[in-house]
Amino acid sequence: MEKYKVQLEDWQGPLDLLLQLIEGQQMDITKVSLATVAEQFITYMNANPKLKPEETADFLVVAAKLIYIKSKALLPTLQLDEDDGIDLEKQLRMYKEYLEASKNIQKILRKKRFCFSKEKFPEGAEIIGFHAPKSLTTAKLQRIYEQVIKRIKPFIVIPQKVIQKAIKLSERIQQIREIVLKEACTSFNKLICDSKTKTEKIVSFLAVLELVKQKILWVEQDELFKDITLKKI
Repeated sequence: MEKYKVQLEDWQGPLDLLLQLIEGQQMDITKVSLATVAEQFITYMNANPKLKPEETADFLVVAAKLIYIKSKALLPTLQLDEDDGIDLEKQLRMYKEYLEASKNIQKILRKKRFCFSKEKFPEGAEIIGFHAPKSLTTAKLQRIYEQVIKRIKPFIVIPQKVIQKAIKLSERIQQIREIVLKEACTSFNKLICDSKTKTEKIVSFLAVLELVKQKILWVEQDELFKDITLKKI
């Protein structure tokens, strides 16, 4: 199965490489259509029904980082909660550590070394430190490990409030497109008046930017921090 690659107007390659280029300021995030990236991955998932959950999780982590960077670039005055920034930074560091670890494991697997044994002590030599008794077999060790794991409480308990339906960017783009086709002129505050979370407001803003890029909308703002007027082109 071919690995997922992003295909943009003037660039194509792996998603993690796209993130590296943007973080290194070698590519302008404002010119990257995140809606296109998301739609391409959905198409990739539909074409590969046996896709591993790990690959989907990797995409979500990188996509979240891209949305975060694009939001900061487009909204320089956006004030994020300190905890949100710390959590995201921690997740990205962890993701990079896992990525490096997976590369190291792949190197070991290429050498086809799957079994390692401890060094045998010479007869009559004094054994210093802890050494497992001869009666401890691999099967026993596995059973003990499983029993210990069952008794350990999870380090992170996911709050119930986090488990909620998130609106897709593609869905919001279509919703706003239909609104402006009917009304011809509306405002951003009117669009987000029913939004219950900060995420929904951000998705709405990104949808508006995408429609502006597609030359479907024209936006005006009389003063800084005032409401934004949206007009159909």
